[in-house]
Amino acid sequence: MKRLSILFTLVILTIMLSACGAEAPGAAEEEGTPMPTVIADTAIIAEGRLEPAQYADISFSASGIVDEVFVVEGAEVSQDDLLALLENTDALEADVTRAEADILTEVAKAYEALRVAQQRLDNYSLPSKFDGLTPSQAAEEMLVKVNKARADYEPYLGYDNPRGYVKDLKDVLDDAWADYNQSLTWMNREADLEAAKIRLAQAQLDYENLQSGDAVAGQSNLSSARIALSNAELRSPISGTVADLNVKVGESVAAGQASATIADFSSWLVKTTDLTELDVVNIAEGQKVTVTLDAMPESPLTGTVLSIGQNYAESQGDVVYEVTISLEEIDPAMRWGMTALVEFVE
Repeated sequence: MKRLSILFTLVILTIMLSACGAEAPGAAEEEGTPMPTVIADTAIIAEGRLEPAQYADISFSASGIVDEVFVVEGAEVSQDDLLALLENTDALEADVTRAEADILTEVAKAYEALRVAQQRLDNYSLPSKFDGLTPSQAAEEMLVKVNKARADYEPYLGYDNPRGYVKDLKDVLDDAWADYNQSLTWMNREADLEAAKIRLAQAQLDYENLQSGDAVAGQSNLSSARIALSNAELRSPISGTVADLNVKVGESVAAGQASATIADFSSWLVKTTDLTELDVVNIAEGQKVTVTLDAMPESPLTGTVLSIGQNYAESQGDVVYEVTISLEEIDPAMRWGMTALVEFVE
């Protein structure tokens, strides 16, 4: 029975295989008809976030209590506008004023020092033997004479009452010393005059920088006072809109604590968040893109690839790169952080 059962099974399988291998009716006629080619979609699509092309997060550079706030969120500001102040700025402003006054006083003192140095030099009588020489040249020549006269007289040192030839040698040495000291006095007065000129030039430079609002390294007091005052002020580094304001009068703030965000909403960027390593190699700077905001699907925007990130991030196990797109169009309804669908056009 077992053999008959096995034989019967083999017969059934043979019939089924023969049926499967039979050619279907009409197959011969359709053999020459080509199948349509399916074209794969090669478009590169990524998700991104909308942000202003220029913005700045700002903070105080010193810790303290907020004394005044001059803006509200949504206000338009210009570069360097004062947004808020810490307490004690009156004292800091007084320090700046005193430092500025010190510079003006230094200019007057430098002029007086120059006048005195010039007068002392003009009133100094020089011997005719110094004619045609500079102070340093006169000092060098007189030192040579001193050394020679000293060498001539040294063998006779210790004479209580030098006379004759020895006295003449001593007189020559004394005269040489007198001439040498005169040359040194001349040289010192010339040096005093040059130092007074340099002092006046520096004072005038400090005054010019004071007039222009700049401070140089030499103005240590003024520089320190201005830095202390600027640290107590919150100013806008760019022109734009106060997008976020995190300070209130009477609150304590720490140096470096985020206090405000200023954004320029006149131009926008989109930065991708999920462009993979397989797709980024097919993207190029200057390439055109179509951007569709999730909140505004009926109004697609055009843009251009501005830059391609050199570093990578990891997202859900994928290696992704940030690509920045500059939008060529703006819409009043656009808001910071909106989700965007980016299609890279070949």
